Amino acid sequence: MNHTITVERFGIRLRPVTMDDADFIYELRRSPELSKYIGEFDSRYSVHRLWLEQYFHREGDYYFCIELLSGKAVGTIAIYDIAEKKGNWGRWIISPDIPAAPASVWLVFHVAFDILGLSSVYSNTVMDNASVVSFHDNCGLPRTGIEHGGLTIKGVSYDTVLHSATKENWPSIQEKLEKPAALAERLLQEDGG
Repeated sequence: MNHTITVERFGIRLRPVTMDDADFIYELRRSPELSKYIGEFDSRYSVHRLWLEQYFHREGDYYFCIELLSGKAVGTIAIYDIAEKKGNWGRWIISPDIPAAPASVWLVFHVAFDILGLSSVYSNTVMDNASVVSFHDNCGLPRTGIEHGGLTIKGVSYDTVLHSATKENWPSIQEKLEKPAALAERLLQEDGG
């Protein structure tokens, strides 16, 4: 959806996705390393562009480009399917070797709770994606269930782990994310990010 929310902290910025990001997002989603745990993806560029064009007309869908303060795009993240002050957060993909995970999650939760005023957000992560499941666990995101066969990737059904965060537990999650986000910011500065 068209929105104007831009936030930055820890050397990372979230800004609204634009049509100018179409090529970057397409390549990011097609990367074999990064797309291993992403749901079905039509490889035709025209289908990708059409989906992005339709996104701008969809209410309750905030899609962000994750970028360094230099303006270099390094990933995507979103809050979508918003209903009754609850939303799904996902579409989270970050270029390899860019330590933007803690900051991007801190920022997307800041948007969800402090700007949009949501009461809770949840995510669905393929159980086999151990590093992301562990990241969520270590941030203090409570596991709220397992969805058997929750996602299909290349015709194979995978179980997903559901993690939730509420406005009430956002302060403790925030605290757990701040130290690794600050450390990552120092690494980005050392690398010239």
